[in-house]
Amino acid sequence: MKKRTLLYIIHDIQLGGVEVALVSAIPKLSEHYDLTVAVLGQIDPKMISHLSDSQKSCFKTFDYPLISYPFNIFRIAFSLLKMKPDIMISSLWRASLAGRIVKAIDRTIVFIPFIHSTTFFHLCDKIFTLLAIRSADQVFTDSSAATNFIQKEHSPGCPVTAISFFTQKSPAEKSNPPLSGDVIRFMFLGRLNPVKNLPLAIDTIGALRSRGLNAHLDIFGRDDGMLADIQKHIARNNLQSFVKFQGELNADQKMQAFREHHFLIQLSFREGMAMSVAEAMQNGLVCFVTPVGEIQNYAEDMHTAVFANTGSEEEWAASLEKLETCASDPIMYQQIANNCFEHFKEVVTYADSLTAAIDQISGGSG
Repeated sequence: MKKRTLLYIIHDIQLGGVEVALVSAIPKLSEHYDLTVAVLGQIDPKMISHLSDSQKSCFKTFDYPLISYPFNIFRIAFSLLKMKPDIMISSLWRASLAGRIVKAIDRTIVFIPFIHSTTFFHLCDKIFTLLAIRSADQVFTDSSAATNFIQKEHSPGCPVTAISFFTQKSPAEKSNPPLSGDVIRFMFLGRLNPVKNLPLAIDTIGALRSRGLNAHLDIFGRDDGMLADIQKHIARNNLQSFVKFQGELNADQKMQAFREHHFLIQLSFREGMAMSVAEAMQNGLVCFVTPVGEIQNYAEDMHTAVFANTGSEEEWAASLEKLETCASDPIMYQQIANNCFEHFKEVVTYADSLTAAIDQISGGSG
């Protein structure tokens, strides 16, 4: 039986939650569909190095400078039309614009914008995402928070489905180290971007150390323009020996990092699904997090995570007290770690969730 043609449009293939999830699903999607991934930018070779040659051939790049995008969008759209997709998914705002134009020309295509946030980051994001939603046959989201954002505030007029963003099944056993009272290892995993509020994470390590706890922080991720400022903040607080930037991680290195740390810290101003938090919990790390975006829907304060409230000095002081108590009490730490590990033990992977959702719309792969 002939496979249905699936076109997935995305920005770059770089280190990020959306991109990592998509790459994790390429083997299953390419087996299940006649797949093309249209990349409106560049592909980091490390991101797809583990794929087979046939799987790599699914990627087609349209690498135009962002400033020239308005002048090349119709050229891109007509190239996408030539692929004759049965189903078309767009992730992120530039992809939404391309998908919207293709759908306007050929309305027989099943068009599915994929929404990854509970906010719009700039005017172009808002305009092109809403245009895509209004012409959609279905909307996918990465969380119930994003689903509520779309359904309650933007009335899409079509079904909205949340897709699991777990790229791997949960391990059979929790493997991160027990809290021994010696070194307490924190990690941050994500882009070095202002929204992640990394200076406060660094201050947290300083505060714990001032209270007699031997806390260390490893920062993993890609520099989004913040690295120099972060390094200056570390130096100003004389934390160079205890807070270190460790660079980017591939999938295997990420799993190893989870096995070597006790806590993950993420004090973001806003989030969508916050996959680094969910994956850390999946692997049994206790997360010190601001309950923003989807986090408040899958974590519970002092049961599966430690919530950080930053609204006032009093709330922040109380949050540090909770963290200090947990980091000083191996029994409490272990209970929270076990709770979050058990909570995510039976997760569905992104590849399985996405394929099932597409099949439900399209009536299967044939």
